Amino acid sequence: MNRSTRQLRPILHRLYEARNALRRLHPDLKFTLDGNLVGDIGEAIAQDQFGLEPLPANTKGHDFRAADGRLVQVKTTQIKKGRVGLGLKMQSFEHLIVIQLTEAGDYGILYDGPGTLIDQARVGRKTPSLSVNQLQQLQEQVPASERLTTFS
Repeated sequence: MNRSTRQLRPILHRLYEARNALRRLHPDLKFTLDGNLVGDIGEAIAQDQFGLEPLPANTKGHDFRAADGRLVQVKTTQIKKGRVGLGLKMQSFEHLIVIQLTEAGDYGILYDGPGTLIDQARVGRKTPSLSVNQLQQLQEQVPASERLTTFS
């Protein structure tokens, strides 16, 4: 075993320990390290912050139901600048929450509002992605009454 491998093993072990701790907090999420980790972390944050209830696994288009009955989709990014992909298709959401993670372990809500604003912003675009700045500008247009109530 070379030096790099010896150094890598304890780091990977801590990563899996952290993943297992996340699974204990949210057993309904898998926190797989091969592609869904960021999304699952965002969904866990949204469940805790907004009191969302998961929809059955085979539900298309939305992942959660809010206490007031709205269907909610959660998207998560860890980039500081750039674009946030909103799905593979030009798909519409009843309500969308976009969460941004930081390396410091903090997060921010980039968007919490109706999907109609997102749909309007994507008209005529070739991609369903929007920039972080565009999401923040759209967020300013969302009346407080149309945002989900937070529990934090």
